[in-house]
Amino acid sequence: MSRTYTAKIEVAAELPPPSPQEVVALCVYQDGANFCVYHEGGDSGRLSEGWGGILRAVEVSLAEGDFDGKEDSILLVHAPTEAGPRRLLLIGMGRIRDDDPEAFRRAGATAARQARAARARRLSLVVPLCYSQDRPVRALAEGAVLGCYDNGFYQNEEESPALEQVTVVAEEQDWYDARAVVGRARAVAESVNWARSLADEPGASLPPREFARRAAEMAAEFGLKVESLGADEIRARGMGGLAGVGQGSEEEPALIVVRYEPEDLLDDEDQDLWAFVGKGITFDTGGISIKHGLDMYEMKSDMAGGAAALGALRAVAQLRPRRRLAAVVPAAENMPSGRSIKPGDIVRTFAGYTIEVVDTDAEGRLVLADGIAYARHLGATRIVDLATLTGSIVVALGAHRTGLFSNDDAWAAEVTRAAERAGEPVWRMPVSDDYKKRIESPIADFKNYGGKPDAVAAALLLSKFAGETPWAHLDIAGTSRHEDPQPHAPKGSTGVGVRTLVELVCDDSRQ
Repeated sequence: MSRTYTAKIEVAAELPPPSPQEVVALCVYQDGANFCVYHEGGDSGRLSEGWGGILRAVEVSLAEGDFDGKEDSILLVHAPTEAGPRRLLLIGMGRIRDDDPEAFRRAGATAARQARAARARRLSLVVPLCYSQDRPVRALAEGAVLGCYDNGFYQNEEESPALEQVTVVAEEQDWYDARAVVGRARAVAESVNWARSLADEPGASLPPREFARRAAEMAAEFGLKVESLGADEIRARGMGGLAGVGQGSEEEPALIVVRYEPEDLLDDEDQDLWAFVGKGITFDTGGISIKHGLDMYEMKSDMAGGAAALGALRAVAQLRPRRRLAAVVPAAENMPSGRSIKPGDIVRTFAGYTIEVVDTDAEGRLVLADGIAYARHLGATRIVDLATLTGSIVVALGAHRTGLFSNDDAWAAEVTRAAERAGEPVWRMPVSDDYKKRIESPIADFKNYGGKPDAVAAALLLSKFAGETPWAHLDIAGTSRHEDPQPHAPKGSTGVGVRTLVELVCDDSRQ
């Protein structure tokens, strides 16, 4: 299957001419009195002019109980109009809520997936008039691109046609920045889809060196700088955590560094460098402390944090903020063999600290320790790391919140606000020496596992490598995958973290 991340997107003030290859998507609310083309007061806007057949089709569907507008509900109907027959996709939005970008993002993605299932090549998304336009325009466009993603890379069945054109239909007076908004939405969502495609790739197809090659390919396309360290240099630089985790595999580890440095900032010595450090375990068996086999196939996406860090720079390179950035991805396979690191071994990290390996399945914190220390070595003044790190964060927060740990309240607040704007909510968790006994070792500076609550202990260990640098750790173990197909997304990777990092960097209030 071809890896299509997007469709052509444009903004228009009215629907294009009817076509058998087109679907028109309308957002319908559960109260039935407020759907897509109406203002809250019931006064129809200019978008409803000439839409009599469409409006009647919606009203009939609501009146006869075929459709109730509940969240994530959908109905495809055929509507006769003055201009010709239309296929009309009704998307349930649930109860009316104040400006909710995530609801529109889900609606856009659902519309794209349903239009593709209906073998449509064109999709028109109508922006509800009851809201200010720019946030729904952006969210619908972003969602539509996210909905174009399909991870059936290796399926031989006949594919549904890819969407070729998405038209966001909005009031013309709100176009002052609609095209820029849609351009940003497309750049971000395409980058999310790119990150998803990496995390959904089978482990055999994406070992560390191939991960590094694809990062370099992306960097060359978008004008980013890239450097990859191989196994010999990783060992020579004293990165014992990364080297230790990777030594059990025939596939050598890699340290991937991608940098975004605007030319006008190259001579600015006062310009801070922010680093995004992503866990890049391309397959995780647990090593000698081997996992059970039932769900091990999902461990191909144990590098989702690394994919998100790289995906964020892919988007940033197109949006061009004035901010120096680096993505640091320590990549390795965690495999059992005669060369594998063993429980009880000691590794010496890039920062000089020693760690006793109690559990080889707690490998993520070993590679991140070296990644965070290397980010500081590059001069990073603020750090965010992302990792599918612990099962205990899934127990604590489930699949709807990412765990946020930080050593700096102000930085944690910035990351939290960015996550909220991105529709990727986080929940602040503790990091304090109250839990230090979990990581104390009698024979090394630290140990890598101390029992439950593991998410807190893991974050505390990572905080030791961040030192005084403002740092935030995002444990995405619960939010990085959809365990079942959703109306707006297939089973598999979500690309979580990309949108949050982009919002963090491109916050207009910081520019």
